[in-house]
Amino acid sequence: MKHLIQFSLLLTVYLLFFSSSLLAQNPERTKTIPIPSDSAYSKIIQALQGGGYFIAQLDRPSGFIQTSMYLKNNKFLSNKEGEKLISNFLISPLKDGGSKIILNIFLIERRKGGSFDSPNYYDEDKGILRENSAYQQIWDRIIPILQ
Repeated sequence: MKHLIQFSLLLTVYLLFFSSSLLAQNPERTKTIPIPSDSAYSKIIQALQGGGYFIAQLDRPSGFIQTSMYLKNNKFLSNKEGEKLISNFLISPLKDGGSKIILNIFLIERRKGGSFDSPNYYDEDKGILRENSAYQQIWDRIIPILQ
């Protein structure tokens, strides 16, 4: 009986520890703002262009914006050449006149393989980014102009 209680306590602590780390990695992807979606759409485009983001696709009727940014890797002994961040915004109107903004960031790593004399390059698809810092950088640039 004592071993069963110890085992269940250990299992509970284990589950809490790992579930809390998984929850901490889910970035805040949705923001609600008090301005109309059409105005938010225009202001977001201006903020992104001013921040050095390449605007890859726009679709005003659906509220979709796709940007791209390449970050070069300057580490000496690394086969990673850089990262391409693709950000997708979806701006939806709310009934109260405000807007909801959904952001997803997709990561593609550019890598170098092969030999020194004959390198080959390939892109490694890393999927949707889970790091809060990348999302927070974009929110910090956009949210102040939307209030």
